[in-house]
Amino acid sequence: MIAKEESVIREKIFGQMSRFVVFNITHVSHLFAKKTNRDLAKSGISLQLEQLPVLFVVSYSPDGSLSQQDIANLLQKDKSGIQRSIRTLERDGYLRVTPDSIDRRKNLIQMTPAGKMIINKVMETAKQLDDEVINQLEPEEVATLLKLLHKVAGLIEC
Repeated sequence: MIAKEESVIREKIFGQMSRFVVFNITHVSHLFAKKTNRDLAKSGISLQLEQLPVLFVVSYSPDGSLSQQDIANLLQKDKSGIQRSIRTLERDGYLRVTPDSIDRRKNLIQMTPAGKMIINKVMETAKQLDDEVINQLEPEEVATLLKLLHKVAGLIEC
């Protein structure tokens, strides 16, 4: 497809879809994810945004380990998607997977020292991106945006 045709199609789609709140929220979310992934890569962090919730859930675990099912339940995601993230995070050295000594059918997921260190780096990168956006808005706009996002999330939360 020629770039000009793509541009015309994109304009038509965005013109129609931009009237919908759901489209705008999804679009902004997608842009944030792309930028975050680029910024993480620039910082030398080999993570994708969608893997971060798994790391955070494990890091906040009271006893330091959770089962894959526990993680899936807490994040309200399907077990297979969580398994893919865990496998990648284990391969990269951020998580350790060990068999449960009580129930051999389960694996326990634990944070490694590298995982703990990477969370701090990720938080710095997220703060920088947040600041980039917030610094372009008035404080009242930020407060209104957060209030509206919380309200919308509350309206559609399952």
